[in-house]
Formats: sequence, C-alpha cells, structure tokens
Amino acid sequence: MRTSIRKSICLVCGLLSLTACQKDFLEQNPSELFTPDQINEAKKSNPDIDEAFVNGAIETFFKSLQSTSRNHDDFAQKSFDICSDLMSGDMELEGGQSYGWFAKAAELKTYQKFDLSNNYSVWRISYRTVSIANSFFLNSGGDEQLPTEKAFLYNWGQLKTLRALAYLNLAHFYGKPYSDETKSSLVVPINRASDEGGKPNKPATLQEIYDFIIKDLTQAIEAFDKAKAERENKQYIDATVARGALARAYMDTGDWDKAYEAANKLITEQGANYPLIKADELLTNGFNSYKTPEFIWAIDITKDNTGSLISFWGHMDIYTYSYASVGAYKGINKYLQDQIPESDLRKGWFDTDLGIPTGKFFSTSKPEEQGDREWLSDIVFMRMAEMYLIASEAAARKNDDTKAKEILLKLLKERTKEDKYAEVSTRINALSHEDLLKEILYNWRVEMWGEGFSLTVMKRFKNDVQRSPRNIYFKDETIKWNDPRLTYETPRNETTNNPLITTF
Repeated sequence: MRTSIRKSICLVCGLLSLTACQKDFLEQNPSELFTPDQINEAKKSNPDIDEAFVNGAIETFFKSLQSTSRNHDDFAQKSFDICSDLMSGDMELEGGQSYGWFAKAAELKTYQKFDLSNNYSVWRISYRTVSIANSFFLNSGGDEQLPTEKAFLYNWGQLKTLRALAYLNLAHFYGKPYSDETKSSLVVPINRASDEGGKPNKPATLQEIYDFIIKDLTQAIEAFDKAKAERENKQYIDATVARGALARAYMDTGDWDKAYEAANKLITEQGANYPLIKADELLTNGFNSYKTPEFIWAIDITKDNTGSLISFWGHMDIYTYSYASVGAYKGINKYLQDQIPESDLRKGWFDTDLGIPTGKFFSTSKPEEQGDREWLSDIVFMRMAEMYLIASEAAARKNDDTKAKEILLKLLKERTKEDKYAEVSTRINALSHEDLLKEILYNWRVEMWGEGFSLTVMKRFKNDVQRSPRNIYFKDETIKWNDPRLTYETPRNETTNNPLITTF
C-alpha cells in the first residue's frame, strides 16, 4: 500500500478540514460517519484517502490510549486479549497488582457497566472500527453488495473483514456463549453504512450478530478473489485472514462442518506459506517479529507507532522495560502448567517457579532483563497453529476422530521432543472420543496461552477453571464457565445515551 499505517490518521483527519466539525476523527461517536461528498472532496487533494480508511481501521486494533487519556491497560486488541485470558484464569496476576492495571480483569470486575477502562474500551474501540469502515462503505456503493468498481474491491474486502473482527470482539465480551437458549438474547447494536448518522440503533440478537459477521466475511473473501490483489505485507488483510476469522465465527456458533472447511482450506492451501514454528525454533522465536513465517496477521511495531510502556510488551515481557520486569507478573495457571509433560517443548515457554512466559514472549534483549527500552517488538493477531486447533476440534465435534487426530498430530510434531514423538503419536491415536476432546482443550490452553483465546475456549468446552495459589485473586477457587462475571454488561455510557438500549 502507498499509504503507511502510521500516516493513516493524518490522512483521514484531513477530511475534517472540509467540514465544520473540529473533533478528532478517533473521538467521533460510532454513528458519526463521513458523507460521500466529504470523502470525494477530500480525494481531490489526497488520492490515498481510501487506503487511509483501511490503515485507520487497522490502527484501531493496536493503537494505545484510544479509549482513555492515561490508562496503561488501554492498547486495543492485545489489551482485550490479556483481559480475557485473566478472566478465564488460564493467565494469573501474581507478584503484585501492576499499579492496578488489569487487576479488575483478574478480580472479575471488568464485567461491570461502570468500568470505563476495560469494559468500555472494548465497546468504544470496536465501534470506532465499525465507524471507519462504514465511512468508507458510504463512498464505495454501500456495504450490502460488492462494489461494481474494481478499484474498490480490495479495500472493501479489508474493511469488511475488520468490521467483522470488531463485531466478533463485541460478541465475545458482551454476548453469552452461543447456544439455542442464548442465540435470541440481545447483545449490541448493529451499525450499517446505510444507517442514518446520529440515529441510535436497538440491540441485535446474538444470532443476528453472527449472521452479520459471517455475511461480512463471506463477502470479503469474494471481494478478495475478484480483486486478485496481493497485500503488501502481513499488516494488511487478505482472504487468508478473512477465512481465519470466518473459521472463528463458525466455531463460536457450533457450525463444525463449516468451521472445519474454512480452517482445513487454510491448512491445505496456505500451510506452506505460513508453516508452523519449527520445533527447533520454538524456544528461540520470542513471538517478537511480524515476519515470523507462521504469523498470518501481525503488526510491525516501529518508533512511529509503538505504544511504549502502554503495550502488550510493556505488561508481559521481563526482558522489556515493563510492569512484568518489576514484579507485576502475569503467568500461566500453575495447575495448567503442571499438566505440561516433559515431552512437550512448550513447557520451556514458562518459568518453572513463576510461570511467566520467559520462553514464549521475549524481546531481542534476552537474556538482559529490562534491556529493551524501545518497545519495538511486534504483535500477532492470527497464526496458523490456531487453524490446526480449529480444524482438529471441529473434526472431533463432528465425530471424525481419525481426521481430528491426524491434524492435531501435525501440530504436535513441532511441539514435541523428537525422541518422544512416536510415544505421543501412539497415545493420541489410542484416545477415546472424550479423551481426544480433552487433549484438544489442553492444546488450546497451552498453545494459544497469552493470545486471547482462553475465555472463548473455556466457554465453548464448558470448562470450569480452578485458579492456583499463585493468583492474587480467588486462590484455589473454581470459576464456572458460565459465571455471569465472564460476560460484560452494556457500558453505562451507552445505556445513558441510547434510549433503545435497556437493561437486558
């Protein structure tokens, strides 16, 4: 792309000089959209406006302080990921309260409607993504049908995907686990490009939210296929990212056939392009470079876009100058860590005593603690291991245990000590159906630890999690998978300002 992500906000904000509105673009309410006339007028002086909308939407997934002015737990998607992992109990807050950052998530208080830091951030930032996308759609023929102008197709597909990912976040945090009993429950409003600006919308049902997400992603894939354009680098969105997001949505709704189809298609057609991190690199990778071959969607963090201390690395890595490096540890649940056998290379991801991820997430300054004071390690949003786990679980859920084991073993081939793989393979192939599902659950919890999947996995498997003595909160208490504190209440700011949202 000609327009870099770091320049996107400046370009999009250029629209404001053409209007009477003087508010910063990122501070607009979700319903405040730019009109086609405003966008076309802006294009006269800057032809890169369409790309700026894409870059602006991507930036909502990692820019710090979008929702607050000073909170150090406000850095968009990776902040959401830490919250959800802490809520599940697979990640534990230990060794101090990190100056209060993320304490509410570990204490199961982020669900509260008056929590403006973590609860409201998900709402505010997700709808900001939606607002940017809808502004683009207003100028490209709308969001119902694919654009007739080929020039719009690729960016249209990117913004469809990003909008869907924003609604996935909203569904995960504000919606109950999907089921026949909950799919008619009210969740959040759906804002379309055609909606009248400034007019509030009533909440949609969980089913309507997922129908909307799946339609966006399906159309995005079609747009990418028709555009026949390749993304410049992994920071941008393409059909692979959209299919990965689609697989996530189908897993949420229990559509195992379609989830398997989407994930398996990526494995078979893109596996060579995004190969799993190899066994001999697993403990040296550090998850610190967006160029890691396995990463499907990741952001190159530079001096221009770093959130510095207000970032994933500013909270998780002791080799970065961070909260973790001064004792505010976030580590793996000790009971989960104890389940990791010696044959599993991922055991080396975690410090033996504290469980902190010294072998999974680390900057290039390792082994010097606090050595990295630039905060330039990159962040990943999607990688191929997730697709292997989706495909394996979906196959098992639809009673194809043979295929589920085959796919799982491909992942475990790169996660097991070489001299122990034959033994692990024999054990996996002998598993009963129920034990296979337990094995898949274990691999979700360990493989994707710290990446924001623990809470959705906990709910999908109906897995109650016992917190360990290392956790500051709820030591040795078991949190049920359907505990109401694991679902966010609608923020008070929204119930106050939108008369169509009532307590539900």
